[in-house]
Amino acid sequence: MDDDEAAELARLRERAYGRTPDIAGDAAALARLRELEARAARRDVPAGDDAAAPEEVAPVAPAEPAAEAPPRERPRRRAPRWLVAAGAVVAAAVLVTATVAITRAVPEDTPRYPGAERVATLAVIDGGSAPEDSSAGRRYSDFRGYSVFAFTASNVDRPDVECLSVVSPAEAADDSLSVCGSAPFPVAVTAVVSEQSPDAARAAYPLGTALNFTLTGAGVEVWVGSR
Repeated sequence: MDDDEAAELARLRERAYGRTPDIAGDAAALARLRELEARAARRDVPAGDDAAAPEEVAPVAPAEPAAEAPPRERPRRRAPRWLVAAGAVVAAAVLVTATVAITRAVPEDTPRYPGAERVATLAVIDGGSAPEDSSAGRRYSDFRGYSVFAFTASNVDRPDVECLSVVSPAEAADDSLSVCGSAPFPVAVTAVVSEQSPDAARAAYPLGTALNFTLTGAGVEVWVGSR
């Protein structure tokens, strides 16, 4: 047996007797293994008439296929931190959107005069006096040349009535616009911009514009009507 056959025998023996035998299903390799082992056995036995015959190689039992291991359950992968953070941002955005929607669903306060715009709220100032036939008078800030007063008037039928007076410097005191209220309605005076109106009012608004002065607890509200 030469070196090549010896190497071949070693490989076949590894396939037959090694850790992972696979020669049982290969008939040609199995026959070659028997042939090479027989040669190796004859080489090791001394020559002569009484030389023992080589022992037959017992057939290699086919290896039983290994039982397949049950598939391992893959560990659950945690979501990346950025994905968790993005989910939190989305949840927060949904919450904010829902809050805004609820806020918008709440009806806003109905304006006092639909179709008009409130342009100022006049506060009480020092100086000036109310008409002579009134008491507890107070003056408010001027508006576009108009002087504004509030006072309490009394008569037989209606004692201590709250009144409002809007005076234009171009008008006589007797021609001032004065109105006394009656609860629960607010006291209000409406003046229309005309040629006799103060210069500041005519410069700010076209002729025919309605200016409403309404007495409230916070002051005198000034409303401008749209034409």
